[in-house]
Amino acid sequence: MLARYHTMSDGKRQYISLHISGDWADAQGLFLDHMDHSVCAMGEAAVYSIPHQELFELFKHRPQIGFVVWRETLIDASIFRMAITNNSSRHGAARLAHFFAEIYYRSVAVGLEDGKSCSLPLSQTQLGEALGMSIATVNRNLQKLRKSGAAEWSGGILTVKNWEKLTAIGGFDASYIYQKVQGKR
Repeated sequence: MLARYHTMSDGKRQYISLHISGDWADAQGLFLDHMDHSVCAMGEAAVYSIPHQELFELFKHRPQIGFVVWRETLIDASIFRMAITNNSSRHGAARLAHFFAEIYYRSVAVGLEDGKSCSLPLSQTQLGEALGMSIATVNRNLQKLRKSGAAEWSGGILTVKNWEKLTAIGGFDASYIYQKVQGKR
């Protein structure tokens, strides 16, 4: 998992997006002259870098690849807009449930789930920095989700116990992700 983040004046990070295996973590950087954020690995990760000039040449000869990159940036922006809505408009348990549902849904869509579990290699501090919550608030809301029987998160593994309950708590509708997952909306 990779993350884009801003570093605050006090040294804390505000994670602005998380990327699972297979995502293009920063396609927008291709078209801008500098990055206004940083990218880091949240655990073990393998990354590949392609020089921008090589991509531009590829786009000239294979324009359809340019359209694929454009679509990727549009989907990334859609997920980013939902993160803003999630972090600013939902209460703690709903915010956490929506985030968990999104990570799980995206993992299922690309075959990275193991039964009802997927990797979510964050610390509670990092989870709070992604969701705009204190560690105490993260912990309290993790307990609520665990007690509800919807989901558990421990040791970097997210386990969805009850998908319908998790999505109901979080108000999750996957249409903004633009990937179909059989059996899940």
